[in-house]
Amino acid sequence: MIETSQLQVLIALSHNENISKAAEELNVTQSAVSQALKNLEGKVGFSIITRQGKSVNLTDNGMRLAKVAKQYFKRIEETIEQIHLENHEIKGRIHVGSLYGLGKTWLSSRMLGFLAAYPQLEVKLSMDFPETLIKKFEQHEIDCLILPEHLVPAFADKKQLHSEHTTLVSPVSFNINANSDLKEILSHPIIFYDNNDPNFYRWCREKFGVVPRNLKSRLVVNSFGQMLQAVDEGLGIAVVPTHVLKRSAQRKNVKIIGKEFEVFSNNVSFAMHADDVDNYKILELYNFLLKAAKEL
Repeated sequence: MIETSQLQVLIALSHNENISKAAEELNVTQSAVSQALKNLEGKVGFSIITRQGKSVNLTDNGMRLAKVAKQYFKRIEETIEQIHLENHEIKGRIHVGSLYGLGKTWLSSRMLGFLAAYPQLEVKLSMDFPETLIKKFEQHEIDCLILPEHLVPAFADKKQLHSEHTTLVSPVSFNINANSDLKEILSHPIIFYDNNDPNFYRWCREKFGVVPRNLKSRLVVNSFGQMLQAVDEGLGIAVVPTHVLKRSAQRKNVKIIGKEFEVFSNNVSFAMHADDVDNYKILELYNFLLKAAKEL
């Protein structure tokens, strides 16, 4: 019979590139991992890993078995959680993934509120690039994703959290007003969120029906808060989410043109695994974040 410890070794190997790292994750010796792997291969009758120097990779059959093993442990955890729920408790763990910008400006503070509401729950928040988050989600390492709708993978079950809008802000000294056209606006120095700031280009398209080409930014900074500080200091114009602007102390020190300069950016979605649509713990998180999103 396959032992649970052998399945834990298999899962550790599925996201570690060598036996030593898997052993470190499980807090056991390398020889214990190797022996468990050898015994497991003997029981299942096929190879589970391939070796390339010190690195190991799961075979296709090994990956199939690892996926089932993850689901097995997940079902056990869900059963334990259900028992706690029947006793009016929410315990266990939940792993949430989101983009850096969204995670820093909105989600992280909301997760602190969720933890305060459910002190017996362990929460992990991972902020990363979309492809990394989706890969971990697909491997069931992440329970749910908070992402712009267009980035949510097709195989996920999704619910909308809120619609995000952006607006142009400028230093008070710049001669920009509600009647300014795009040519006039682009004559000023620009602050980008990244080298190819999608918010800025989307704002131009939605507001003026034109996507400008070959724009040069004066400053690139991967933080909406620092972008607003740079605008406050007169370094240039920027496009930022309205929910960030509303909470920023800098909003009183920069020029906000008005509602006519706000445009729709995207819908933000809450994505979960299809087999978690009735998971009470995850639904509680969604409802908590949905209520918080309505306050934006």
